Amino acid sequence: MLAFAAPARVQAQSGAAAVPLVAVLVATGLHALDYLRQGLRELGFVEGQDIAFAFRSADGNPRDLPGLARHLASLKPAVLFCAGPAALDAAVHATSTVPIVAMDLETDPLRSGLVRSVQQPRTNVTGLFIDQPQITAHWFELLRQVLPQARRVNLLWEASTGPWQLGAAKDAARRQGFDVDTLVVRDEREFEQELGDGMRRRPEALVLLSSPLVRARSKGVAEFCARNRLPAISPFEEFTRAGGLMSYGPEVRDFYLRSAVFVQKILKGARAGDLPLLLPDQFKLVLNQRTAEALGLSLSPALRAQAQEVIG
Repeated sequence: MLAFAAPARVQAQSGAAAVPLVAVLVATGLHALDYLRQGLRELGFVEGQDIAFAFRSADGNPRDLPGLARHLASLKPAVLFCAGPAALDAAVHATSTVPIVAMDLETDPLRSGLVRSVQQPRTNVTGLFIDQPQITAHWFELLRQVLPQARRVNLLWEASTGPWQLGAAKDAARRQGFDVDTLVVRDEREFEQELGDGMRRRPEALVLLSSPLVRARSKGVAEFCARNRLPAISPFEEFTRAGGLMSYGPEVRDFYLRSAVFVQKILKGARAGDLPLLLPDQFKLVLNQRTAEALGLSLSPALRAQAQEVIG
């Protein structure tokens, strides 16, 4: 089912210029709209007076994103904000003229051809991205600290995120001496079955690769790991708070708020192709002591010292 959480609306007084429209496209959830609204309010924009929003969500089914992107592009927004690689891919195929601001935690923007360079994209795309080799390497370094003898690891990969994160994760796993199997999901309905089938390979750990759908299913995956006594690491702290062993990744709310600055600059006349990408490299490590104890694992003082938060 498609979620139409907020209708497109452009309000203007009679005889006045139309209010700039910001279109928002996501694979699932309302966080993108809520946080982007908050960020633009903090930058001085008044909704209905300085800005209006059109929001579309695929409600957990990435296959619906291309049609939603074409619809939003047809509204001729001043800027199109996309959360996640599937939304971004749909947007760039829907328009080459509407400025696009991306918050994409999974794509390599250069190797994918989205931009020409980090400092000067020279396309209609700009926004926030992550260095995939850097962050995936740290996931496996952290896992090795907790499981020094482990070999077999499952990767949970949501297919619409593309190959960049998956390739970086496999390379990082090999460097740490892990053998990996990839569990592939394409929408929210496939998580439980794929995770269950993956247990037949007797994994010693699970690594959740980043995606909007994986973040949305943090609680359910944490509960699965608890039932199956499976140590796991996620990019999202929601997973650790729900009972997962650990998480290392961006503070997503902060990334959305930073995205609002890109939107602001474009609304004030900047070209997306002239705005350098932002590649943050400061991430948050959260550990769950209670879960470690339940799994019979030890969190070393050195590991605990790296964490911004230890739960329990």
